[in-house]
Amino acid sequence: MRSPKKNEQPAVADILPGLARQNGWELQLDLHSIFGRWETIADPDTAEHCRPLKISRGTLWLEVDNSAWLQQLRYMKYQLLDAINSSLRLSRIDDIKYVLPKGGGTPKETGKAVVRFAPPPVSEVDRFKNQISFIGDEQCREALFRFWYLARACRKE
Repeated sequence: MRSPKKNEQPAVADILPGLARQNGWELQLDLHSIFGRWETIADPDTAEHCRPLKISRGTLWLEVDNSAWLQQLRYMKYQLLDAINSSLRLSRIDDIKYVLPKGGGTPKETGKAVVRFAPPPVSEVDRFKNQISFIGDEQCREALFRFWYLARACRKE
């Protein structure tokens, strides 16, 4: 990490890791990186039929296309947990719960919105990666990208 010269504002790349650590965001960023990397964590066939909805108290909630896939994923639970936890650096998922799309069993939590995952278009992802390419610290650049990706992809309903 470079230190700013006198009268020079620190770069985002210089302050972002410390800010994340100071505010306790590192674990949450690590946990929620699952949303942006789901297709690489789960095998392509599985990722096509389920999506991460939310993480609550160490439990990952997956929305599953239909009851046949829900049953299949119950059999794959520990295999999927291993894949998820091996992809995390600082945190871990303790359990997985499955729900069908709205009208088919989505958990009702009083006063809380359901978060839906809708990946941003590839062109926007490429444009943002290009915008942050000047950041020298690879970990900082990756953390900023994950933060942007989750902010763009997670929609409250």
